[in-house]
Amino acid sequence: MRTSLPGRAAIAALTLTATLGLAACSSSGSAGSDASDADVAAGVEYARGQLAKYESDPGFTLEAAAFPMQDIAGKIIFAIPTNSENPYNVAVDEESKKVAERYGATWIEYTNQGKPAQWATGVEQAVNQNVDLIILSQGIDASLIKPALEKADAAGIPVLLTHTILRGESLPADLAGLVDATTDAPLSEANRLTVDWMIDRTEGAGNALIITSNEVPPAKAEVAAMEDEISTYCPRCTVKVVNVPVAEWATKIQSEVQSALSADPNINFILPIYDSMSLYAQAGIKAAGKAGQVEISSVNGTPAVLKIQQDDGIVTMNVGESIPWLAWATMDQAGRLLLGLDPVPNGAEETPLKLITAENIDETGTPPQPDKGYGTAYVTGYEALWGGPGAQS
Repeated sequence: MRTSLPGRAAIAALTLTATLGLAACSSSGSAGSDASDADVAAGVEYARGQLAKYESDPGFTLEAAAFPMQDIAGKIIFAIPTNSENPYNVAVDEESKKVAERYGATWIEYTNQGKPAQWATGVEQAVNQNVDLIILSQGIDASLIKPALEKADAAGIPVLLTHTILRGESLPADLAGLVDATTDAPLSEANRLTVDWMIDRTEGAGNALIITSNEVPPAKAEVAAMEDEISTYCPRCTVKVVNVPVAEWATKIQSEVQSALSADPNINFILPIYDSMSLYAQAGIKAAGKAGQVEISSVNGTPAVLKIQQDDGIVTMNVGESIPWLAWATMDQAGRLLLGLDPVPNGAEETPLKLITAENIDETGTPPQPDKGYGTAYVTGYEALWGGPGAQS
């Protein structure tokens, strides 16, 4: 059993009627004090069972047609990240570049600050440079740049949208014919696990602040999954939601967290839907004088955030996605498109999740590194599909 934070018995008496005085927040919860002890215990047991499924190094489960990745040599890939100031976006693209160059392709990274007009300009630059593939990386709302994508389509340049469409969901109808392939994102599943962690740590008495960014395409569905997990398995939990646009993370998240903790001193968990938000959320916890009383759990496994987790313990769990694994999955779809082959349907690259906790965080390195902590099953798995390790192995 994991150690709970102090003072949970008092928190268990809270009801879902607690409300923040913040205009940007919404509040919801479950049955509060009407819930039986048996219901609470059942929810905690469920949460622990879910967490246990993700404690080990993942295996490679993708079943797809093999192809000769070495044939992409000489091809040009133009990558547009959601925001070049987001360390997670940067890390995934850096790893993707390594794989592309290993097999002889050229990778061009288009630096931007997360504005749709910049994404559109990037696509237009790619068209003007007559590249072989455009990658919209890690959360771009492609619906906002359809005129630019129409130019890419007219030029015969395929487009890959990565880590944006949630696992099990389809590409939006308005993007049919403009986006040629995707890699899916298990972000709803991952964010449910952050809730399960809170349920376990608080023994079913969590009072959470969720931080979201509504303009990111999967964000609303991720928050809905988290609220559903709380409603179903944590009848004495309370949750509030604050929306902070991506471009304002560095300037607003700290103050939003600090204000929330001042307005409701019983908040015991901050749940950012993406862990790069934690860089600013942990500062808000410290500014409010709540270090040691309020925890963070989040999703992605960004090395900079894992270092916070390793150093001061405010982040107690991260649902990690192996950055190199995501990069190899990106290049698997990229290689298929570059060679005129059918992509993996629905972007189902089977990229896994793993819990990073105090018990195993040192496996990610000291300080944490993007290529440690998840095993290497993806390397042997993809090399088998691609016909060999590439020129630089």
